[in-house]
Amino acid sequence: MTTVKLDSHILEKDAGTITEQLSIQSQQAAVRTLQALFHRSTAQLEPINYNPPIFLLQSLSIAPSDTDAAPQDVTDYLAKLVRAAQQTAESHYCGSFVAGKTSESDEFADIGVWLGKGTYQRNHEKEILDKMGLSAWADAKIDRMDGLYDEKLLQTTLVESSEASYNIGKLLDSLEDCHRFFARRRDSYFACFLVGRSKAGWCGLASIGVAS
Repeated sequence: MTTVKLDSHILEKDAGTITEQLSIQSQQAAVRTLQALFHRSTAQLEPINYNPPIFLLQSLSIAPSDTDAAPQDVTDYLAKLVRAAQQTAESHYCGSFVAGKTSESDEFADIGVWLGKGTYQRNHEKEILDKMGLSAWADAKIDRMDGLYDEKLLQTTLVESSEASYNIGKLLDSLEDCHRFFARRRDSYFACFLVGRSKAGWCGLASIGVAS
């Protein structure tokens, strides 16, 4: 499995350069999500120091650098989940499945998340941010969402290819204790997460939303 350490030297480059350098077979919107997640807010004056996560190229997912590697079945599951999330969002003319219609921008796309074993159920959102090394969001306000997704995103989904036949609802049904939350800073960006527990550990989706 190919992994890349997401240090500042990589993330400071433009999205097109990163996409080419890492040979990411995805739209640049996924790379912009990586950059926004690990970039400090304009309201934060001090430099951000964090333990960079790793990027799992095969599944377009991020994982803490100190977590056991995701089993192959989890890697395959995350690849399907990310693909289904991106295709569902695209078919409804929005950027992110996790952010849904709440976001005013379509410049960010969903990526996968692998957390491994731990206590990451509802009301443990700060632990998720800390585990992922997201110190740029340490002071963010947590909004716990009632639903796992915008219901209208699963209605009349267009099936344009065999890949789009993956039903994201069924993929999410295989996870236990699923919950979705937004982390809001003082700028216009908010981080979006949808996580649940598989037999191997916690995993899910992440993205960025924009609200003026």
